[in-house]
Amino acid sequence: MKPFQLLIKPVSFNCNLRCTYCFYLRAKELYPETERPQMTEKVLDSIISQFMGYQFKESIIGWQGGEPTLAGLDFFKKVVSLQQKHGTPGQIVGNALQTNGILIDEEWCKFLHEYRFLVGLSLDGPKSVHDKYRKSIGGKSVWEKVMNAARMMRNHQVEFNILCVISKANVNRVKEVFDFFINNGFFYLQFIPALEADEQGKKASFSISTSQYGKFLCELFDLWKNSPNQISIRLFNTMIAKILGYPEGFCVLEQNCADYLLIEWNGDVYPCDFFAKESYKVGNVLDQDLASLLEKRDKTFGKLKGKLAKDCLSCKWLSYCYGGCIKDRIFIDNPHPEKTYYCEGLKMFFEYSHEWFLHKAKELS
Repeated sequence: MKPFQLLIKPVSFNCNLRCTYCFYLRAKELYPETERPQMTEKVLDSIISQFMGYQFKESIIGWQGGEPTLAGLDFFKKVVSLQQKHGTPGQIVGNALQTNGILIDEEWCKFLHEYRFLVGLSLDGPKSVHDKYRKSIGGKSVWEKVMNAARMMRNHQVEFNILCVISKANVNRVKEVFDFFINNGFFYLQFIPALEADEQGKKASFSISTSQYGKFLCELFDLWKNSPNQISIRLFNTMIAKILGYPEGFCVLEQNCADYLLIEWNGDVYPCDFFAKESYKVGNVLDQDLASLLEKRDKTFGKLKGKLAKDCLSCKWLSYCYGGCIKDRIFIDNPHPEKTYYCEGLKMFFEYSHEWFLHKAKELS
């Protein structure tokens, strides 16, 4: 059996923030009768026992939301105990937690360090940037709490990286945002462009255009290339990995969608966190085993990315993006829905940076 990973949402859409650009709050439409979803031990045990039983070389589970820490620290202690119960001596397990940081305290940090969780902390830049779209339910700033979470995790030697959403708040402030991260000792970064539709089906006001994305990446690249060995930026690492022929681990630019299953709080399974919709539902872990659910996913959703536009097939950058993320292809306001909305922006970046990456890869080979 080919290895795959899991992305588990123990509290589904439940969150203690109301970020303007959040796409996952709409998952509430799947469970309209549920106010505060919470994964039961029965569902959790079914998932962990099956997954650990496959004995992959590495058993990787991501925990997201909503805000996964709302499940409580005791829930994650149970996660670890079940992994130990159903695993075998020497089996490698990796847990990744994506969080807004609001609930992170000393006890959380001790736990995350002890069990080597890799944490993704959502932070969009300095206070004026972060506060634009990432606020509490009551509309208040949470920036200080996020920064405090970062300080605590660093003090407790918790491994963490920064996930920054590129929006109208920071797309034209590249150097300011980059300097903020570096000056605060944040050297592991990933940048995700905001792209959602408003109620009229048009590009939402916070979303960035393809030209803005391309310009952002080029400016970011110019700042990063002066110290590429000190600062890790996921997209740029992927570029080097592609040239060297290594697995990239960044599904947006890979030939196929990543091999993982999204599992909701009640065991419902979907092919991707961007496609948690009834029409894409694969099944439920209490009714079918994970391997058969993955097989079903591969036969349906798994074939979508391979359906490329004619423009893509003749594009010199085909092997760099393979048409981009499916989510960004089927975006309702996309003028060319057969390829990523960000096509022109990515081309701009590839043209601008390609020669440098070729030379860098040669140095490393």
